[in-house]
Amino acid sequence: MTLDKLKEIPADAILGLMTAFRADPSSQKIDLTVGVYRDDQGNTPVMRAVAAAEDRLRQVEGTKSYMSPLGVDGFRTGIRKMVLGPLDQSLSSRTAVIQAPGGCGALRVAAEMYLRTRTGETVYLSDPTWGNHRGLMGAAGLALEFYPYYHPGSHELERGRMLEALNKIPPQTLIVLQASSHNPTGEDPDAETWQSILDIVEERKLMPLFDLAYQGLGDGLDEDVAAVRAAAERLPEVFVAVSCSKNFGLYRERTGALLAIGADASQRHVLESQAANVARGIYSMAPAHGPLIVDGIFSDENLTAMWRDELEEMRGRINGLRSRFAAALVSVNSDLDTRWLAEQRGMFSLLGLSEQQVDTLREEQHIYMVRDSRINIAGLDDDNIPVVAEAVAPLMN
Repeated sequence: MTLDKLKEIPADAILGLMTAFRADPSSQKIDLTVGVYRDDQGNTPVMRAVAAAEDRLRQVEGTKSYMSPLGVDGFRTGIRKMVLGPLDQSLSSRTAVIQAPGGCGALRVAAEMYLRTRTGETVYLSDPTWGNHRGLMGAAGLALEFYPYYHPGSHELERGRMLEALNKIPPQTLIVLQASSHNPTGEDPDAETWQSILDIVEERKLMPLFDLAYQGLGDGLDEDVAAVRAAAERLPEVFVAVSCSKNFGLYRERTGALLAIGADASQRHVLESQAANVARGIYSMAPAHGPLIVDGIFSDENLTAMWRDELEEMRGRINGLRSRFAAALVSVNSDLDTRWLAEQRGMFSLLGLSEQQVDTLREEQHIYMVRDSRINIAGLDDDNIPVVAEAVAPLMN
């Protein structure tokens, strides 16, 4: 017997909470766990621009045959321009782009490519970080190390400790940097801190891998990639893993891309060939439906404008929810200072509660959040904000 040697693996923490929430019979239950955007009705909508592009695609698509190993040309060009902006003209010749199954696929391809360089076998992640960073990087064969990032109790970036730790990372080591809307904290470095981070990356010749999962949902399409563009402009080599799950709402279509910026134009084809070869050994060919939709949006000025407007609506809703939730917490507990919550960006924040407090909220009040007290801000609405604030505010310092 062979398969009987395998043991059951506990469910992923977040996916397990999804199952528990669905099984909860309470009509008062509130889900603040899974990181998907939701509208005022609690739905994850199909964006209008996406629906229009998909309708057009159905009318003209004549085959479901394989695409190029690197992916849809228009999608790859559009994503590169979205990320690099004004720098695209000067950097496009140095930038390899491969379509990937979501940001996860892009992260995994980058990890595998880094290992092929034989310059190191370790990756540094922020503490805390998105849970699946561990799985993706570890499964590629990288040893995991962590640098200080955020203190949940004080709700502050640990700037001094972080920079001190980064200064000790061995040269040419891979380091994952979340470009904006940090998951799970919502706390991003300011411009001065980003400058200091990039100074260290440059001086120590570290290999940066930017995880760009939320472009457009923090402060804006350009503002959210300021650190990426600064790195691309001054560093010889940069990885950028791009996800279209949040800003195009293409969660189930698994749409993403990896940008690999080399030192000069001669490296681009080498990087493309390596990326395609890595992908061939993992998933062979990335899904094309989502990228074709994105290509349709990028190639039509009206759909691009529609998408930008929708993205602005989503960003405005999230930031508005932050402000209203912060105010609601203070209305329950006037001793609280919740400016940090209103000033953070993106879909997530850490409330700073203990695991026991989180468990009690779930078991007694049917409020679901990840056990580290990460909440999905987009899971809030005007009806449940008072309920959550009433339950949470007395537990916060």
